[in-house]
Amino acid sequence: MNILKSFLLLTSTAIFFSACGGGSSAAPVAKPTPKVVPKWINSILPSDNEKYMYGMSVESDRKSAIDAALRDMVAKLGTTIESSYQSNEEVQGAYSKSVIKNQIKSDVSKIKINNYEVVKSHKVSYREFAVMIKTDKQKLVKGLKENLETQKKNIDQKYLSLKGMDALTRYNSKKELADEASKLLSVIFIISDLDKSFDKQKNLNFVSTKQKQFIAESKSLKFYVSGNKKSTKFVNSIKNYLAQNGYNVSSSKKNAVHIKVDASDNISRTSSVYIAVVTIDVSVFDKKQSIGGKSIIIKKRYNGSDASLYKNASITMEQDIKKQGINEVIGINLNID
Repeated sequence: MNILKSFLLLTSTAIFFSACGGGSSAAPVAKPTPKVVPKWINSILPSDNEKYMYGMSVESDRKSAIDAALRDMVAKLGTTIESSYQSNEEVQGAYSKSVIKNQIKSDVSKIKINNYEVVKSHKVSYREFAVMIKTDKQKLVKGLKENLETQKKNIDQKYLSLKGMDALTRYNSKKELADEASKLLSVIFIISDLDKSFDKQKNLNFVSTKQKQFIAESKSLKFYVSGNKKSTKFVNSIKNYLAQNGYNVSSSKKNAVHIKVDASDNISRTSSVYIAVVTIDVSVFDKKQSIGGKSIIIKKRYNGSDASLYKNASITMEQDIKKQGINEVIGINLNID
């Protein structure tokens, strides 16, 4: 009887709790509201106009999206400028098409657009952020113009400072400044494409003038190489190197950079071996001004023949020039490509 009572008690308790559980209704699970993506993200970007340029991108965060949108804006600008250059005929005879085309691509990619405005932004998901930006063309052009004029002024000032300098300094500096001027071409094309009132031809003439000034300087640069009786082979090695690299080697030292080469030797005996120490003294002058030079020491085994000694020493010098460059070997400062 006690067993039956215990069984009934357990059963009734189970039924009670079961009834309580069954009577309560579980709260429905709320479904996440789908995020609505703004139409502008998937729509066509507004066309650039006379006042504004636009860019848009979706990246992992807001900053990355802005940076990518700026790159997109610059890339579009580069395509426009490149197309404009392709149809431009007024400079085709003066400059290399391929060089300038590549330069335009490179220089346009470096343009920094600082005066931009984020017109639209949206966090698409936890790892996607979309932005649309625009920039004021007039402000962009103004900054490019100011920078262009500053660079032109600096180039002109450097040219003026070359007055009275030696021939190698003038040559090296004008070569560098001509390169600096040529790098302005892409900026000139960019500005002229964005501002039709910009005097493109005047600025192209500036670049052309600097190129012509360097060409004139390179034509006037001459080298006269001389030496004593023992330095003949070294003189010829230097002459050949200069000529092979397109420099004018003159038979007269008038208005030429004078490279003077004097050679001497000292022969000593060590055990049964004779060692020759060949000393090559190089002096470089522009008119009477010393502008370089170096003493070169070459050690060779001496077999009793001076001709063989100097031939082998000249071969060593030629090898050193090829490995180290003529500037390092003979102590001059020549801007060689």
